[in-house]
Amino acid sequence: MRFVAALAYLFLSVLSEAAPGQSVLQGNAEQFAGEQLLIRRITNPVTGNSDIIDTISVDGNGSFKQRIDTATPGWIFINTGVYKATMFIVPGYVYDIILPPKTEKSEADIRNPYFKPVVTHIFVIQEYPLDDPGSRTMHGDLNSRIFRFDSLIFAVNYKMMEAMRVHSPNDPDSMIRTIEINYVDDTVQYFREYRNFRYGLVRINSRDVGLQYIYENHLKTDVPRTENPAWYELFNEMYKDFLFYFARTEDGKQISYLINRKQDPVALKETLMLHPAVPDRRLAELILIKEIFYAYFQDYFYREALIILLDKIIIDPEAEEHAVYASGVKEHLTRLKTGNTPPGFELTDQENRNVTLHDFRGKYVYLNFCTPDNYSCLKEYPFLKAIHDIHKEYLAVVTVMITEEHENMVRFMEKNRYDWPALFYGNDEKILIDYNVRAYPTCYLLGPEGILLRSPAALATEGFEQQLFGIMRARGDL
Repeated sequence: MRFVAALAYLFLSVLSEAAPGQSVLQGNAEQFAGEQLLIRRITNPVTGNSDIIDTISVDGNGSFKQRIDTATPGWIFINTGVYKATMFIVPGYVYDIILPPKTEKSEADIRNPYFKPVVTHIFVIQEYPLDDPGSRTMHGDLNSRIFRFDSLIFAVNYKMMEAMRVHSPNDPDSMIRTIEINYVDDTVQYFREYRNFRYGLVRINSRDVGLQYIYENHLKTDVPRTENPAWYELFNEMYKDFLFYFARTEDGKQISYLINRKQDPVALKETLMLHPAVPDRRLAELILIKEIFYAYFQDYFYREALIILLDKIIIDPEAEEHAVYASGVKEHLTRLKTGNTPPGFELTDQENRNVTLHDFRGKYVYLNFCTPDNYSCLKEYPFLKAIHDIHKEYLAVVTVMITEEHENMVRFMEKNRYDWPALFYGNDEKILIDYNVRAYPTCYLLGPEGILLRSPAALATEGFEQQLFGIMRARGDL
């Protein structure tokens, strides 16, 4: 009971007043012996961006014990091959954990720009306060309860979707009651809210009630729980394409005008609040930030207008964290915009030398992302060689090679006698995300000063040279 009371006190604040502290992750994972595992935490729920907060060093026998600075309770995750392993940690607690099996990505997974890891829970064997090792909780901790609950919810949602597929009746109320009867004595506020958010997703999948009902009964909290993955997943599903659809109603008919012509976030929030599922300006602003992130690459709002809206929210947000979210969205949307400096990187070349984009300053840079055996890439390589041979005095052809091993890249370049710089992407998914690589090849053109001149650029087989000459003439370099 002492453990439950302590957790209840912490979660009542819902991440707001917790004192700085540390948590400890420990255990044995022979499958990761000798490896370094990065511990991450989501910093922007809108974009999904995360920061590395620490590293688990697994020794040669598979043992590890890592102290983590944790100012507040919250979710962490560790990417391990095909798995994204998550858990909830509280400052001041030790967690004996079991990591998922080691299942490396296949070559196809590595090259697939749409690859999504399998989300799984980190299993907690036991936990106890740092200052009270004798107070151990076996298999009854919050993580284990969430894991078991999510398994039930997954089964219910699957059953419901199958019933809808074959047009059979379903009763979400009965399903929710059947699950909730297992938790009548569980009074921890965080877990109670977590369950209710998940029930909201069941409601969405059942399509038996409207957004107002789901907001009032499942999403509504005193402040948005953006740090809670269950809350944000429900929020995301509830307001998916909200601007697009609400703009086609009588109440929302001014939305396109307020975005494309006025860029007026205040009037926009007031307009969104005409919908009964948007009760206040804070939620309306969060919806607006989320929707800008997803609508930017659609064709029904002007991109420049959306960026101006983000700038105005950053200057005068309804909540401090909204400025952070909006800044992250703006950076994500504009990092590959023509005229901007693209994301930096440091990768190894054929000779195992570390190379950055800055190393090519003073030349135009034709940056391309390819694999050694993709059919479309194979058609490009002879043309890339010709472009490199003819224009290397003022143009650097640079290929970021997406392959499993560095040696694969070296062997491919040597076998074909390709001598322009090839850089091994190093199994770094971030660079593919940063450069929005959705297909191979993907190409960009940078100017001698390091800014993007074409984003994306033409393929070598589809008129890149003519594009380059036109730009160089316009800039007075030809």
